[in-house]
Amino acid sequence: MGDYDPYRLIDDVESLLVSRGLEPSRVPGRGGDRLAGASRLLRGFGLEPRLAPEDALDLDVPFQGRINQD
Repeated sequence: MGDYDPYRLIDDVESLLVSRGLEPSRVPGRGGDRLAGASRLLRGFGLEPRLAPEDALDLDVPFQGRINQD
């Protein structure tokens, strides 16, 4: 099982769509959807998405001491 950069996959898919005569645009605020979709597709092919550490953490989730046992 290998790994692959999901951001590279996003760029590759965008290039493929342009070569097929489409005009894809990266909608602001939907980067998480693109990343999640690319990561899910890679897992479907048996590859592990290679994520940057800052992408692996969801910092928008509030800290809850009782849940985290702190």
